[in-house]
Amino acid sequence: MKYAEVLFTQKVIDDIKPTLTYSIPDHIEAQVGHSVLVPLRRSKKSGIIIDIHHRKPDFRTLPITEITSNTPLLNESQIKLLKWVSKYYFAPLFSCLKLFIPARILENKPIKSRKKEDEQIIRSPQKELTEDQKGCIKNILNSKHNTHLIHGITGSGKTEIYTRLANHFTEKGEQVLILVPEISLTPQTIDYFQKTTGHKAAIIHSKRSAGERYNDWKRIHNGTALLTIGSRSSIFTPFKNLGLIIIDEEHELSYKQDSSPRYNTHTVAEKLQEFSPNIKIVLGSATPSVETTEKYKDSTTELNNRVGTSTLPEIEIVDLRDEFKKKNHSIFSEKLHQEIEKALAKKEQVILFLNRRGSSSSVVCRDCGYMEKCETCDTNLTYHAKTLSTPSLICHHCGKIETPPSTCKGCKGVNIRFLGIGTQRIELETKKAFPNARILRADKDTTATKEGFKKIYNAFKKNEADILIGTQMIAKGLHLPNVNLVGVILADIGLSIPDFRTQERNFQLLTQVAGRAGRTNNRGKVIIQTYNPESASLIHTKNNNHQALFQYERAQRSLLKYPPFSKLTKFIIEKPTYKEAQTTAEKIEAKLWQFARELQLTENLEINIYPAYLTKFKNKFRYIVLIKSPNETQIHKVLEKLPKEVIMNPEIKIDIDPISTT
Repeated sequence: MKYAEVLFTQKVIDDIKPTLTYSIPDHIEAQVGHSVLVPLRRSKKSGIIIDIHHRKPDFRTLPITEITSNTPLLNESQIKLLKWVSKYYFAPLFSCLKLFIPARILENKPIKSRKKEDEQIIRSPQKELTEDQKGCIKNILNSKHNTHLIHGITGSGKTEIYTRLANHFTEKGEQVLILVPEISLTPQTIDYFQKTTGHKAAIIHSKRSAGERYNDWKRIHNGTALLTIGSRSSIFTPFKNLGLIIIDEEHELSYKQDSSPRYNTHTVAEKLQEFSPNIKIVLGSATPSVETTEKYKDSTTELNNRVGTSTLPEIEIVDLRDEFKKKNHSIFSEKLHQEIEKALAKKEQVILFLNRRGSSSSVVCRDCGYMEKCETCDTNLTYHAKTLSTPSLICHHCGKIETPPSTCKGCKGVNIRFLGIGTQRIELETKKAFPNARILRADKDTTATKEGFKKIYNAFKKNEADILIGTQMIAKGLHLPNVNLVGVILADIGLSIPDFRTQERNFQLLTQVAGRAGRTNNRGKVIIQTYNPESASLIHTKNNNHQALFQYERAQRSLLKYPPFSKLTKFIIEKPTYKEAQTTAEKIEAKLWQFARELQLTENLEINIYPAYLTKFKNKFRYIVLIKSPNETQIHKVLEKLPKEVIMNPEIKIDIDPISTT
């Protein structure tokens, strides 16, 4: 008699044994990876077989009712990856299964497509490659290395290299996965890849409908979709014959999942490659992360020239302290105001960037200093003049909405002042300063609908607006030929966050947004306004010097033992009171040191506890335990000693390889 271990997408027994054992009737030909219907608590439940064995349990087993998939939904490599994700990220196996298989697929509930017959993709003529691009493709295809980094400045033609590589693999009948940050998964990106490869792409991201996800998942699984474009979760799609993974804008933080299982897409891709060694991985960025730059220094191709005759834009730093001395209290420095006027006069388009939405970042009483804060998160509420039907105060952490006060809650005074800036206020001030300009705004508030960003992008590309105001969503990969001026309203947002990646992140964001300027024959101009012109990230952005930034960061991290010179694990403890959070953190710290001593693994191990940067969130107080070690195995061996009640406690979150220490 054979027995099957069946895994479900919800917890059905306990955390010690995540599967249930069923007998396999003689008339059923079951394989690992098959979806099955089994009896469970007076009903039938869909699950997936993750193991088959001959070990007879010491309890009565029920038989599998039926196989519900014609072929296994997951192959051997994907089952291995499923188990590895659960073990490495300390996440329940059932929650990991949800990453791999949509519920409707597992339950075998097809969705009738309302779409008309699939559109025909007309392949675009191939562009002529530069010598740099040809060399890069040759290096990747002929190299002994299976993972490569393309470090190319903005406008250097990385995307065209991706399409040629994709063509190389699809012509052999192998599948290609192109990963992009969800914020960059624009209609422009999808359309370009489809037309340059001639393939109808399967699209995997959060805004797809259940029907769209179902149909594309099926096409990928049966191998008819040779090209897939998706955000981070698409790395778990069960490809039939995957040959190439491309991770575009590899430095983006959105490649790290912020809820359990808290996986890093890069790490998962590398593990998938380990299980299927023929897969080639290509990472690309104008500003690759310090970790990636260090890790793949022996398999990196540099692209230092833009395609065609365009050159990198001229970048000028404006010290806002000098503007204040000149009695200029506008959000526009004299220089930026002049450059906008020049661009508008020449019928050129302008991008104005600020990585903060809303109208004002704080609401303050000028009499007593009282500030409006979110009661559940203890952070300033942001004033939004236009997001909702009426002016509102919104918490950007928990989403709580309040009505703006007419009098102070502290002293009952009426001198309420709205301080700080956001994209809504920039829009208002821009309309005042340039009344004849046509203005669009792209932020989370204006792109909340499925087609929101697409409409704004297409309108701007068709020159239906002169100025585009936006947050980081306009900094990524957009090709707008008529934009020759980019203005960064305030470059200092985020610089005060006490995290080892702060300078790197600021450099990456500013370099990316600067890259939107001058992508045709005319040299672009970028004006960056700041109160901190001496910041390392700004100095290296101005000089477009990633190598200098990398060397600076590398030296700092080597000294302080941060990645890539160590591995990190972060515990986030959330409790009803500050004291409870602190006490729990202290107990966990003590336990970890105890286990490390028992295992004789204390050498080079660091464990620190401190309050989270956002100390209160959704009425919970937060404390952090940070583990640091040059040895990844050392950390895992210590963590594996923790009791299940700690690992599975919803008030204790374990983040392996966190992107932030705050």
